[in-house]
Amino acid sequence: MAGIVGLLAFDKVWNISRFLYYSMIGLQHRGYASSGVVMLNQEMRSVTRDVSPEDLEFQLEGWAGIGYTGSRRGYPIHNDEVAIVVDGVLREPENFLKTFARDRERALEEAKGAFSLIAMTRDGEIVGYRDETGVRPLSLGGFGFDMGIIASEPVAMSVIGGDFRREVMPGEMVTISSLNVKSTQIKEPRKAYCSIEYVYQARIDSVVNESNVYETRVRIGEQLAEEKPIEADTVIGVPDTALPFAVGYSRKLGLQLDLGFTRTGSPIRTMLASDSFLKIVGVQLKLNPIKSAVFGKRVVLIDDSMVTGTTLKNTIMSLRRLGAKEVHVLIGSPKLISACPYGIEVPEDKELIAANLSEEEIAKVLGADSIHWLSLEGLSRAISKSTLCTGCMTKRYPKVI
Repeated sequence: MAGIVGLLAFDKVWNISRFLYYSMIGLQHRGYASSGVVMLNQEMRSVTRDVSPEDLEFQLEGWAGIGYTGSRRGYPIHNDEVAIVVDGVLREPENFLKTFARDRERALEEAKGAFSLIAMTRDGEIVGYRDETGVRPLSLGGFGFDMGIIASEPVAMSVIGGDFRREVMPGEMVTISSLNVKSTQIKEPRKAYCSIEYVYQARIDSVVNESNVYETRVRIGEQLAEEKPIEADTVIGVPDTALPFAVGYSRKLGLQLDLGFTRTGSPIRTMLASDSFLKIVGVQLKLNPIKSAVFGKRVVLIDDSMVTGTTLKNTIMSLRRLGAKEVHVLIGSPKLISACPYGIEVPEDKELIAANLSEEEIAKVLGADSIHWLSLEGLSRAISKSTLCTGCMTKRYPKVI
């Protein structure tokens, strides 16, 4: 998983370095293990490692630039003519880069994989492309009449005061130059939007695939209430992703909603963590439970997903230590039972607890009184879309070239 962004000022007197940096900060929920940028001034220059405002302001300046924050090292990749960043899986990116420099439409027509891409050319154009399945998101926006922006999510625009215009459609190429913004349909859409974007990946204040993420997650909570109503004293969502689930669930059943956790440091997405120790202590590093919210109470704890169960087990143990009388777990997605070949960081099947144990066994392992996952039908109903990729939940993946 990755967050990608490209910015182009319409006047070369601009230095967009800090705009680029803070746009990348706004996308770090999509991945943070590795980051890099390429800036365009008289030539293209790169920093392909973790970047800071000082890296950009004092080492690199430019009126256009692209950035990457995610789990894969080496992006952006570039030659003298073009630089690219990718969210998803693009096969043979180096060969793609060479072809794109000569003939961008041909390169995109021949590209293999499931991805969104942003490119920057030496002659001063930013190009965004989303493959025909639309499995990875991509959005178009601007900063007044001064700058064009392409990014994974609109939040990369709003954090710098920019405006979201629309999403790039599956199979569409968008080209931003100092003169205009042009759209070219490269391939016919075969929509297969990623389900994980709705339940976990996208930020609460974002828009993906024509859907408001917050409203969608509230509907998921309401759907959980229909599927698994529980008599309880309080409903708690694991911040930040599952908070709207808890809002919808409590609202539907008329139960008390509490903030069960307070943040103690920088956001850490334990699903993205590669370090096993971080997976164990990640909850304490980012969140601390509030004793008065759970002491002596029957708690409904709602989370967005469950991979290995390690993080959730630690959360439940924390609530028990603080005196929770009962802990009933609801998951705002169907069971994850298969790895993703398209760039979502879901482990191999053997590591996925829901693929290997029954619900009763999982509840016992976690120390929960009960556990329930959102049904596939419920997910589709809450999202209100039939064009979904649910491969990690069904092992049935859309066909990708």
